[in-house]
Amino acid sequence: MPKEFVLVEDGTISFMASQNLYDKFLGLALCAIFGVEDGKKEISFDIVTHVNGQRRNVLSGALGSFDSDHMWIQYLKSNVLWGLLEGGVDFGQIDEKYLQFCLTLKLSGGTMKKLGYVIRCRQLEDDLKVVVEDNQLVNLDSLCEDSQEPEDSKIDPPPDWGSPLPREYLRKCHMHIEEREANDSETYETGSIEYVDETDETESVECSGETD
Repeated sequence: MPKEFVLVEDGTISFMASQNLYDKFLGLALCAIFGVEDGKKEISFDIVTHVNGQRRNVLSGALGSFDSDHMWIQYLKSNVLWGLLEGGVDFGQIDEKYLQFCLTLKLSGGTMKKLGYVIRCRQLEDDLKVVVEDNQLVNLDSLCEDSQEPEDSKIDPPPDWGSPLPREYLRKCHMHIEEREANDSETYETGSIEYVDETDETESVECSGETD
């Protein structure tokens, strides 16, 4: 797995954010390495998100058929992950300064060996970085800030939430795709994603994922 991704356990990405911090988020790139045993298998996945324990969205899709270990990288916009009906997150409806955001990935047909993530965001002001660090809201190593340099401004973000993470974005995050492509044991894969409208605000869960 590229070193820029922050590893998590139990298939769950979890972090805290204030409204000021969440408003800086543009999207999240996840990287999953999965194994396949006993011949070729069809691999599918479900991504379930929660805000403060309340389920938000379910995204499902298929990656295809595989007979060996593979690496899958996918970029998803923040509003698609945690926004109601792909809208925003209304902090005013929840009487708390910091909200917990969770993403759980489940694979069918294979065994997930590693899961990591990177959060793409706008540049953070120094005082906001201090708040994030002092309150341990999110692992700062997981944040990939967009620079304001002219050459970067010419690089478009991923066109939609179901698209593969483009090479330009990987390059902005200093991810060495050449090293990945040279590794025969892991293959970069992307999958088609379907939005499943199963939002149930009555369901509450406790997220236990590690951000370190």
